[in-house]
Amino acid sequence: MASDSSTNLGVRVTIHEVARHAGVSIGTVSLALNGSPRCSAATAERVRAAAAALNYLPNHAAKSLRRQASETIALVIPDIGNPVYVAMAKAVQQVVKERHYHLSLISTDGYDQEEIHALETLTQRRVDGMILCSLRMTEPLAHSLQHASGPVCVIGGLAEIARVDNVQVNSEYGVRLAIDHLVAQGRKHIAFLNGPRNTVPAIVRGRGYLQALRQHGLDDRAHRLINTEFSVAGGYEGAMALLTKHPDIDALFCANDLIAIGAMKCLRELKRRAPDDVAVVGMDDIPEGLICTPSLTSVSLLARERGQIAAGMLLDRLTGGGNAEVNTVTVTPHLVVRESSTVGNPPGDLR
Repeated sequence: MASDSSTNLGVRVTIHEVARHAGVSIGTVSLALNGSPRCSAATAERVRAAAAALNYLPNHAAKSLRRQASETIALVIPDIGNPVYVAMAKAVQQVVKERHYHLSLISTDGYDQEEIHALETLTQRRVDGMILCSLRMTEPLAHSLQHASGPVCVIGGLAEIARVDNVQVNSEYGVRLAIDHLVAQGRKHIAFLNGPRNTVPAIVRGRGYLQALRQHGLDDRAHRLINTEFSVAGGYEGAMALLTKHPDIDALFCANDLIAIGAMKCLRELKRRAPDDVAVVGMDDIPEGLICTPSLTSVSLLARERGQIAAGMLLDRLTGGGNAEVNTVTVTPHLVVRESSTVGNPPGDLR
């Protein structure tokens, strides 16, 4: 069986030599180099100094072979080009790296069959665990989650039959924040550019939009709601269709910031000013919203925080630090007010 070793001027340095150099046991070396709290800070420092002096690096391939583990987790996302998932992936990578694991990134283009195929990597032991972001929680996907052969944490909506760890965001509350803000600005004809009709985010956000209109006594017949793609092109096309059909629209609420950016392009072409003629609010608070003209008001859905929480939950499962019960965490969004929705000087964060 292979042993942990590295090369120092042509001489193979083993974990046994590090232990002798530091005056500790092999087990203590392992605990120290893996950041275990069972090892005191002073001992861990002595072991790290010995490892550095000997130019020792753990042989992760050998460790994985002994444990029948890859020391890798997978992050499965719908769209590698969406800034939300980029932020989420960076957050997951940071946590994974700190915990001495590796990250494999899988982009599915939103196809549930690709997500089901990704789950098979758990059965094949190519990854130890998985974080899954899905736009459509279909019955076949829920069934695959229910029978997954390794730990899975889902970011987003989850079917009840799939008993896995879950990180959600209260996006209905986020929608209400946006509508409340627009109403406070005196907007009465608020249209909604929603995402694709059969996706979980679109269903939840559409429900929140209609509820918020009713709470403010506004027209809730949904004739100012349109479904489009979660993209700049989708926002442009959706805004053009709505504004052409309903020229009295004085606010556009958008299911994500990419849609909002496309909608503002449409407004410019129609010679309608944001926010003077039409206020615009998005969701996600992506960095690109800061460089728009005007800068984009947005509901932050805390993509980075959701990634960090999910990574921590999954790695706790893998290292024995998780609870036996399934964990569900719901984060609360907040509104970041900028120039696109407020005439004059917006009180929010222009960073």
